[in-house]
Amino acid sequence: MTQDLRYAVRTILKNPGFSAVVVLTLALGIGANVALFSVVNGVLLNPLPFPQPEQLITIDQSKPNFEFGAIPYPNFLDMQRENQTLSAMGIYRNSSFTLLGQGEAERVSARMISADYFKVYDIKPTIGRTFSAEDDRKGAEPVALISERLWKNKFNSAAGVVQTDITLDDKSYRVVGVIPSSFIFLGSTDVYVPIAAWGAPQLQNRGAALGIHGFGRLKPGVTIAQAQADFAGIMNRLAEAYPATNKGNGATLTSLKPALVGGVQSVLLLLLGAVGFVLLIACVNVSNLMLARSTGRAREFAIRAALGAARWRLLRQSLIESLLLSICGGLQDCFSRYGPHKSRSSLCRMHFRARRKSDSTCESCYSRSLFQFSLASWQGCFQRSKLHSGASTKR
Repeated sequence: MTQDLRYAVRTILKNPGFSAVVVLTLALGIGANVALFSVVNGVLLNPLPFPQPEQLITIDQSKPNFEFGAIPYPNFLDMQRENQTLSAMGIYRNSSFTLLGQGEAERVSARMISADYFKVYDIKPTIGRTFSAEDDRKGAEPVALISERLWKNKFNSAAGVVQTDITLDDKSYRVVGVIPSSFIFLGSTDVYVPIAAWGAPQLQNRGAALGIHGFGRLKPGVTIAQAQADFAGIMNRLAEAYPATNKGNGATLTSLKPALVGGVQSVLLLLLGAVGFVLLIACVNVSNLMLARSTGRAREFAIRAALGAARWRLLRQSLIESLLLSICGGLQDCFSRYGPHKSRSSLCRMHFRARRKSDSTCESCYSRSLFQFSLASWQGCFQRSKLHSGASTKR
């Protein structure tokens, strides 16, 4: 085996042009598959990075002309108070502020949220606390949560940032906690403020949705169908109590991951199938190249067979050459992407930074691509073996 390996290395180095074509062809096929599979794995295969993600749902208010609409704030309060199927329910509204007094003025992304927003996702702050019910009420002291990114860039990760005052759009807010950078949901957010403390008059209008959307966490053992029936009863009672603004309205509950993925799933699977065919074509082309090259080595194999080399020995030699080229193709893809100084685990983390099982996934993806080429190369090896046998018989 060692002798065959050394001979295969010498053969590959002896034909640099042929070897380069094979390696680059494989690198293209494997690279496209690994890149797209990392996206499919992160979006479709891996669960959401929250505890018990199957319990998370989106909550929208449906109207006669569309199914997924924003929720008026008074309706949210009634839903939160009357539902019997959710362990937590929260809402958010996207916004932005100008951060002043911390060096150069900066426009930061913001989100107005209810007190239970982080309870839904079971997110714990890096330091400090999240909002309480006392913070999320009209007339309460203005408080804010900041992201870990803002904490590092503007406050140098100082532990004393809690209870520090910051100025957002000429209004002072007291920082009560820092949200970890691992929480990135529906885009990154730098500042969170309680929505009830917003104080806008239209917030109390049941006919004004104001771009407010809801999320919830089902109680253990509760299904979406049961929660849907629960919220349907709530909306019926609201329609009776407030017919002017709620007549004909309902509630739409959807599992969180399908709601986030939406129509992307079919597109990603179609692209994954397409790049799978690219890898298959690359494997077939490489197999044909090696088969054509073996025709020029018919004399060599005939001499080796005449000297006593068994058919299996010739087949093993061809297979070792094929495997070496496939490994070189995979390594070429990795080195071209990340450079020679990155370890394999670092490469995996770059592919699946937000996923905890990145190393095993990256390894399995690479191994699968390598195995697909090996299957194709086996066909070429057997065909070459037949060719070698025929040449030996003629001699």
